[in-house]
Amino acid sequence: MQSSDSRRSDLRAFDALAGELSHHYGARFEGGGSLASRDIQRLSILAERLGREVMAWSGAVRDLEGAAAGPLEPRRAGRLLVESVFDDALIPEATRVLAAALALACPAR
Repeated sequence: MQSSDSRRSDLRAFDALAGELSHHYGARFEGGGSLASRDIQRLSILAERLGREVMAWSGAVRDLEGAAAGPLEPRRAGRLLVESVFDDALIPEATRVLAAALALACPAR
């Protein structure tokens, strides 16, 4: 179970990074605030989906009787997924929001 201090820290990080993305959009797009809000919501939904998947992967590895070298920690798997897949697909500001949202979706144990 994640401590309330850790959860608050994750929420603050998400809010700060979402603010950076909003600022980035505001400086580059007309109606940037609305666009940023929609993309932040979409990134959060994507993070929730990814979070469910990495949690399921963790359970599948835990169920292995002899093949697992150790536990698959969901938060670490999520970080690696963002770095290896989404880092090339998203602008840096959006990648950071996705990573922060995924940290919220995969609480530290």
